[in-house]
Amino acid sequence: MKILTTIFILFSIAIACTKGGKPTGVNALVYSVNATASSKQLVPAIDTTSTATFTGLYDADANTLTYSIAWTDLWRDTKKDTITSISFYGPATATENGKLVRILPFVNTNRNGSINLGLAGNTGITTDEKNAFISGSWYFTINTKRYDAGIVRGQLMLTEK
Repeated sequence: MKILTTIFILFSIAIACTKGGKPTGVNALVYSVNATASSKQLVPAIDTTSTATFTGLYDADANTLTYSIAWTDLWRDTKKDTITSISFYGPATATENGKLVRILPFVNTNRNGSINLGLAGNTGITTDEKNAFISGSWYFTINTKRYDAGIVRGQLMLTEK
């Protein structure tokens, strides 16, 4: 039994290792997903110093998006606020508003911070939505109690890895 376990582990390691090239998902390409968000990108824009970054990976075949969002200066200390959700919209260009595609409730009272999240399964990207998402026609917002339509917005850009 010990020999079979050792063979299985070595086989798993060999499969997991690559010699470079493009990382692949189950049967499809993996995309890096990035955005730099600010209040100036909202339509219409608002005047804050709030910013955020979105960094993630999308496996098209497994239909999973894993990502991190980090934000800074979402509100001034004298005007405390609370994050209520992260929302995805599309299709839309950077100068127009799209329809709400997903809303992920999330509560945080820190004006600076980060979170790791994901979309998969029931909250994943549907077949009808996939082309718009991959083409960069989706954006995200961080919504707060004071700014329920978003305090920052960032257009999601996908790059084949």
